Amino acid sequence: MDLVICSASFIKGGPPTYLGAKSWLYKFQKLLVTQDVADNASITVIAHARIPLVKFVDKLTGLKVDVSFENMGGVRAIDTFLQWKKEYPTMPVLVTVVKHFLLMRGLNEPVNGGIGGFSVICLVVSMLQTMPQLQGRGVNDEEHLGLLILDFFELYGCHFRHESNAISLKGTVGYVPKSSVSTFTYKNTNRLSIIDPNNPANDIAGGSSNTAAILDRFYDAFYDLRDRMRCFKRHPERGGILDVILKGNYSSFRMQRKYLKHVHQETIGPCSDQD
Repeated sequence: MDLVICSASFIKGGPPTYLGAKSWLYKFQKLLVTQDVADNASITVIAHARIPLVKFVDKLTGLKVDVSFENMGGVRAIDTFLQWKKEYPTMPVLVTVVKHFLLMRGLNEPVNGGIGGFSVICLVVSMLQTMPQLQGRGVNDEEHLGLLILDFFELYGCHFRHESNAISLKGTVGYVPKSSVSTFTYKNTNRLSIIDPNNPANDIAGGSSNTAAILDRFYDAFYDLRDRMRCFKRHPERGGILDVILKGNYSSFRMQRKYLKHVHQETIGPCSDQD
């Protein structure tokens, strides 16, 4: 779960209060402990990241929480996501698959060189924007989700040239040579670069130091899925197609859902499995 805390002065366009000194991060850590929200051992303060974070495990629900400060980018991104969701109804499903794919490989945390949820959303939307042939094939039809996920892994694993191109989702839609990007400066060009559609001065994927590993995994996924589909055509009894990239032990997920249902029933009231 991602949360953001912004001071009134920052929201009104003034200077950031909570990041004026790194001590605010540690004050927040202490507050979480004194209010019995989290155990101190579960809290990690990441003070020197591009976007400082406090990470903790919520004591009541067991959910992992990331809190950033004075960062309106994520708030603005919500409206952008909702608009894209209307334009590309299949986008959330594709994003869910890719996010879980990265999670299973430890490549989903920007603070560790991976790419976060909004970066994944942008990658999916960019594919849909720049491949108009997908529209004619029926991207709104769930029957084509398998082809779309295969297209995603092929595009970014086999064809996209991240060293020389940045992704633009607004204005000039498509790929922009990094050499022509003037709204920010690259310290190196070996990372994914996604120009923030809400703030051109921000590179959403600027922290993706593990870009090579991420794209290599996309490459592997494309060929694994392609080979699995060929095998499935001959031997459909040998398991699902997505097993080759998503098979794992999901017992912890089932336990988490069961526990969250219990918490809901104890604190709020009855709920069904569909709630």
